[in-house]
Amino acid sequence: MRYKIIDVYQKENLKHYIAKSLKPRSPQFIIIQSTQTLCLNLDIIDVNPKTAVTTWATGEEIAMKILRQFDSFDKAYLT
Repeated sequence: MRYKIIDVYQKENLKHYIAKSLKPRSPQFIIIQSTQTLCLNLDIIDVNPKTAVTTWATGEEIAMKILRQFDSFDKAYLT
């Protein structure tokens, strides 16, 4: 599943990124944690939902951790 980085915030010295799915599938949004710097509204990542392996759209693996998955952006602020 491909996601586009739409927001970033800092938490405990690590950057957390919010990404939105590029297709109408569930989950629509994910929050990921990464030591690598991603660009807002430019970077597209490919996430394998079965293995949780994340790569750039070019296929190069990215070291990141999926923290949360959700379908509505409001849900991220409720939990």
